Amino acid sequence: MKVKEIYRISVLWALTFLMVVTSCTDLEEQVIDEIVPDDIETVPGIEASLLSATYAKEKDMFANYGGTWALQEFTTDEALLPVRGEDWRDGGKWKELHEFKFSATSVVPEGNWRTINGAIAQAASAIDVIKDSKVENASLYLAEARALWAWYTFNLVDLFGQVPYRDPLNLNFADAPQILTSTEAIKICIETIEEVLPDLADYGTRGADSGRFTKEAAYAFLAKIYLNKAVYEDRYNATSSFDFVGSGNMDKVIQYTDLLINSGTFSLEADYFEIFDVSNNNNSEHILAYIQSNTGGNTGRNDFTYLSMGRNQKANPNDNRGSNASCTTPDYYATWDANRNDPRFHKHTTNNGGEVYRNDGTDGSLPFGGIFHFNRGFQAGQQYAPKITDGAFEMDPLDNSRVLVQALYTEKTPDLLMDFTPELNFDVDGDAAFSQDQINRGVRVFKQEYDAENGRGTSGVNIPLFRLGGIYTMRAEAKFRKGDVTGAMADINLLRTSRWSIDIDGNQFFGTEIATMDEETLYNEISYELYWEGERRQQMIRFGTFEDAYTAKPVSKPYQRIFAIPQSELDVNKDFVQNKDY
Repeated sequence: MKVKEIYRISVLWALTFLMVVTSCTDLEEQVIDEIVPDDIETVPGIEASLLSATYAKEKDMFANYGGTWALQEFTTDEALLPVRGEDWRDGGKWKELHEFKFSATSVVPEGNWRTINGAIAQAASAIDVIKDSKVENASLYLAEARALWAWYTFNLVDLFGQVPYRDPLNLNFADAPQILTSTEAIKICIETIEEVLPDLADYGTRGADSGRFTKEAAYAFLAKIYLNKAVYEDRYNATSSFDFVGSGNMDKVIQYTDLLINSGTFSLEADYFEIFDVSNNNNSEHILAYIQSNTGGNTGRNDFTYLSMGRNQKANPNDNRGSNASCTTPDYYATWDANRNDPRFHKHTTNNGGEVYRNDGTDGSLPFGGIFHFNRGFQAGQQYAPKITDGAFEMDPLDNSRVLVQALYTEKTPDLLMDFTPELNFDVDGDAAFSQDQINRGVRVFKQEYDAENGRGTSGVNIPLFRLGGIYTMRAEAKFRKGDVTGAMADINLLRTSRWSIDIDGNQFFGTEIATMDEETLYNEISYELYWEGERRQQMIRFGTFEDAYTAKPVSKPYQRIFAIPQSELDVNKDFVQNKDY
């Protein structure tokens, strides 16, 4: 095998594929020697580097607030990013997602189209080299590359409904790519995963953990496909009466989730927010995760809590701060009204020297070890934290080991208290924009831990893509749709009672069971487990709530369940036909 020759051909084919598939890909982003995750073996040749570069594509897709997370969350009742005075107008590209004004020229969907197609091209490039390789672990690398190709393809199908396709095992650039429908592409994804399953490593063997695509990750992926498959086969169903059961898809969901739950390989994390902590490497729930590094070089991102935090909510007195952007809607926040005692709703931290951070004006001061830790979950009402004067936290004059905790004001409107109001009350109906004296509005979500030591650009918080809690929700939904309400409720109650949190007095408490279940209850329970994790859009479509109006979102149409094919793509690829009604 001539390594240099294959390296040259592989890169050329990857770039050619990108130019054919999409007209706006930055070619310099093809990083062939980036090793992510760190534990991929170093072998002679390009195989491991190509596979690592393929894993690295997860960063912009899943760890970036402008990636798939934006399309899966900002189009739902869980999250929005409104204009806040002088900030976040950005040509309207964020608020138009929530207002359902997205079109074939919308910036954020177009960016995701390029990013995902780039990831598919990278995977195809890796497959093309590895399939002929004779090096040690070649069959494992090939299985992982093909699994990643299917995973990235699935995300394109889910969001855009069409896929430009070349068989990565038989690349032929003399022919134009086929344009696959959702049904065709999903069939190929399933077949690909089924083919590679025997060659994938079992979790915990051959150096494979949550950062690698294992057999267990494949089971989770297949369960997710089958859970949503009826939607993909009937995108425009006017009444959202998808045939989940008749096709046997729910049996497949139960089959694959059973394999994971009964394997004993994973276990539910009792401290729910630990799943999303800086210290979450190989958390007991993580089946597949995007592995981040806090060693520098912008190798990790810490976007999701950073996006919600107020600019004056600083873990350090320097520029390590939030961005005062995203919040949840009052409609979604109200779904928790009868469930505020759920451990997943909020956790008072005791990481500030062992004393509970009450955040209610009674703290006065707290022990301080150089980093201030914020509470987790939903943050509503007046916020308190160390006050910064002349670039330093104010310390207690009676005890210099303690930091003073005071009511916070917003950074850009210094006389406006940082009171995160559940109500949004936009001045103009349907316009998700606040004036400068309204920038405090909206309940914030601090689910993922803010990496206080490293900041936004270098984060060690791994991003779970499949985890055990989500597997239980999939199985519960499948059981419920098949009429097994008792079985569904058992799975949901196990999730509820397995979690603990810390209350305002520093006491540990566990969740409690529910006594009955209907469809609305199940729908809410799924979101209680998975909120802010990029799952909400799919949930709302499956349960028939996606078209509902709330906050600045009007009643929408079924065609908006998927995004338009970008106009830039249509301009260069005449084989595409725009998605219906765009």
